[in-house]
Amino acid sequence: MSWKTYPHVAPWGDPKWFTFPDCDGDGRRLATQTYFVDGFLRGKETGTQYAFLTVFTDARLFDRTQRFSFFSLAFFDCDRGRYGTSTDFDFPHPESAEHDRLAAAPQHLDLRWKNAAGMPPSVWRNQRNADRSLRPFAWTVELHAVDHHGARMALELEIEAERPPAPLGGPELGGEMMFLGEEQTFSYFQSGLRMRGRLGWGDVAEEVEGTVGWIDRQWSEENFARHQDPGSSRYRNEWRVIQLDNGWDLSCFHQYRRDHRNAVVPWTGVSAQGPEPGFEVRGTHRFEMTVPEFIRSPGVVRALLMLSEGPRWFPARYRLQVPEWDLDLEGEPLVEAPAHGFPIEWWSGPVRIEGRMFGERVSGLGFDERANPRVRGFEIAEALRISADHLGGVDIGAAADSRRARRKMLSYRAWEVEALCLRGDPGAAARHFERFVNPSLDVAADGQRIGDLAADLLAVLRSEEEVK
Repeated sequence: MSWKTYPHVAPWGDPKWFTFPDCDGDGRRLATQTYFVDGFLRGKETGTQYAFLTVFTDARLFDRTQRFSFFSLAFFDCDRGRYGTSTDFDFPHPESAEHDRLAAAPQHLDLRWKNAAGMPPSVWRNQRNADRSLRPFAWTVELHAVDHHGARMALELEIEAERPPAPLGGPELGGEMMFLGEEQTFSYFQSGLRMRGRLGWGDVAEEVEGTVGWIDRQWSEENFARHQDPGSSRYRNEWRVIQLDNGWDLSCFHQYRRDHRNAVVPWTGVSAQGPEPGFEVRGTHRFEMTVPEFIRSPGVVRALLMLSEGPRWFPARYRLQVPEWDLDLEGEPLVEAPAHGFPIEWWSGPVRIEGRMFGERVSGLGFDERANPRVRGFEIAEALRISADHLGGVDIGAAADSRRARRKMLSYRAWEVEALCLRGDPGAAARHFERFVNPSLDVAADGQRIGDLAADLLAVLRSEEEVK
């Protein structure tokens, strides 16, 4: 593997920012850095399919006078549909090696998080050869936490990449893109991870191994929150990672301006890397994402900054289409409502992928990150409209024809409510809902979720009317 050496200068980006291992170190003392890795693991004793994700975030705020960081770890039992999550914060304070919870090396990846007393530190570091030189694109993680159920989590893995780093945005952008309004943000991903080690979770302890994993990095000389408002309500995002059995790995990223009716803004697009030997990289912003179903947050795991104390609805499934790649994929969640205790509402969990690419059937695994909950009247009305459009059921005979017609009208009436919300008249929207939407709610074959959406919509409209 000619790429598997240090230093490695990425052929697709600016060498100043994409020379490895330096770009994974903290030598520049940047304003914001994120370090992310996820993966799917198979228990060698039980055969259970697990998934995990971990995030280390490091930020220097207020003209770099304050340092803020956090560490998150989550485990998923994909066979049983359950998960556990933990996030630990080091709130803003003057930077000090003595007091910082997160330590990093200057010229290579070497992170160390100080956990609570009695728990070993969590580390993610480059492996070394016998002569103490860095082993290219090979790492050790030792992660420890207690999940939101009170169960101890421990993961020790040896990780080695079998694919080179790839740029967000494809070769045209070369890993340099806009993020949360910040014009110059750098990002790459690296998949094809071979992982082996040991997982402990509550009363479970077993050897694990896997070959589906994803490293993602972002950094900027400016703070990611520079163009946000204090409640982090201006920009939100969604991110889907997809790893297919034909050797193509994809990253689908959305960014939204919530204060402009969820306008989609750059960088929003699909980045991809093909199989060996060429590891072709591609990028496009010409794609379609369809969300046919939404799910209500149970509210068990909370964020530091909440957009609303009212109902919060997130995408449940998705369909991704990229015409120029003959790509048509559907993602089905393996864990229903995977919320994590981030600074903002943040869901991320494993999904199963099925579909087509380049005219051939494909399948795979991935992660689905959602940080833009639908909480306002027009957003929940839109979710109701879309959900009604995609209702299932047996569509045969006269009764089915009547049911389809009523569903179509439910979707249309929800669209009218959405329009009244966007007009800035929640009172009129509520009255229109009661007159036209309520009588149509018996059309759903799976009426509980539609019914919950409708009930939440009316409650939010009345709340917005009181505020207005």
